[in-house]
Amino acid sequence: MRRKFLLGLILLALAGHVSADWMWAKGNLHTHTTFSDGRDPAEAVAEWYKSHGYQFLVLSDHDKLTDPAPFDKPGDDFILIPGEEIGVVGSRLPIHANAFGIKETVEPPTKSVTPGRSIRDLVDLIVDSGGIPQVNHPNWMYSLDHRELLQIRHPFILEIANMASDDNNNFGSASRLSNEQVWDVLLSDGRMVYASASDDMHMLQGTEKDFLPGRGWVVARVPELTPSAILKALASGDFYASIGVEIADLACDRKVFRVKVKPQEGKTYLIRFIGKWGEILQETVGDSATYKISGDESYVRCKVIASDGRVAWTQAFRLGK
Repeated sequence: MRRKFLLGLILLALAGHVSADWMWAKGNLHTHTTFSDGRDPAEAVAEWYKSHGYQFLVLSDHDKLTDPAPFDKPGDDFILIPGEEIGVVGSRLPIHANAFGIKETVEPPTKSVTPGRSIRDLVDLIVDSGGIPQVNHPNWMYSLDHRELLQIRHPFILEIANMASDDNNNFGSASRLSNEQVWDVLLSDGRMVYASASDDMHMLQGTEKDFLPGRGWVVARVPELTPSAILKALASGDFYASIGVEIADLACDRKVFRVKVKPQEGKTYLIRFIGKWGEILQETVGDSATYKISGDESYVRCKVIASDGRVAWTQAFRLGK
């Protein structure tokens, strides 16, 4: 996966912008159906996302691989990616991770001696099963922080914005780091970690307090809309995460990091470039910005904040010597 990550950076730098050879594909990585604890059948869930402008979806039922083939209609410019949400058995706190691209159900592991060992073992299991791992809602019940996540031995995706409930504590508290701050700690330690946002969808209809779908997603840069292209983008970090902001273009090489936002009427934007330990390197008000790289940053990532509080996050680009 390290080679895939570096390849993703090279492709992104060479591309410079979305051209005829590339497309943005919007998707949700965390979704439940009646095959586990979701309220809606898989066919209805897939149809909702397709009709709302998504290009791909992961059906990630609990401890069960939901075969997407019966619900994936060929030729409709919408694809389903096989996945599963796996929970550690016997853990007092929820320790969950998604496995993307697996071919059969991965049996959940039993808890280890510590939460850190448990999440490490779970990610190991997913990788050994041929899947791409995503650690889910680390701040739900504050079950996992940087100390536990630093024990993971493989590159992984970290769900920094799980929009299913305020109880997931994405933004931390007075005494606990936010998911985004935990991500910076991991990056600053040299770990290969990619940020995601998701719905963690359990119902298509309800009241506002039920946290309906369409709140968090990722957008992958792919040469074609196929499962293999989506999985390659997820494995290499060639995607951004969003809870409401759309990025029109981004590119980073060893000289500059450029970001352009697709503006929405009535909104203004703050484009923030962030480095090691979460240091704010530059802030620009507007719908585009360029950060000149000095070479001493270790990594640089970008966070776009809209005036209504919605956010998008790029991945972190490694710039170390």
